[in-house]
Amino acid sequence: MSDGQQRRGVWTPDLLAQGPDKRRVFIEQRRQYLAPLLAESKALLAEIEADLNEADKLPGDWPFQAKLRAQHTIRPLAKVVADLEDVIVQLTAYSARYRRSYEELPEKRAERAADRQRIKELKAGGGQQQIEAPEPKAEPVPDTNPLFAHLNKGA
Repeated sequence: MSDGQQRRGVWTPDLLAQGPDKRRVFIEQRRQYLAPLLAESKALLAEIEADLNEADKLPGDWPFQAKLRAQHTIRPLAKVVADLEDVIVQLTAYSARYRRSYEELPEKRAERAADRQRIKELKAGGGQQQIEAPEPKAEPVPDTNPLFAHLNKGA
């Protein structure tokens, strides 16, 4: 394959950077791929854990040694389940961080630069920035509930 030719059906960084729609599709595809794997892993963990907890003590076991052995045995599979859940969470976090860092940040910086420029112009022109008067407070709406009406009498 030449460098100019893209492979079909393969996600590359340039595809993910094309916009939020491409990234959302990528993340949703990964979720749909990982969800059944996570469900199967959780079910397998629950079955193995139940089997090991119901297993009889081995000859020569100390008190609680059978439970400790069961926990020690299933720990790697429990870590797999936790890591699969974490992968889904991290994919979502990646999307949010990318949006904040590469899509929204340039807009925020442009707004700040425009604000700074406007302030410079105001200072250079000798004018003062207009301060808006505070809005009058709205009248409180009387409570129509007779149960708590006695609380509003003193107000």
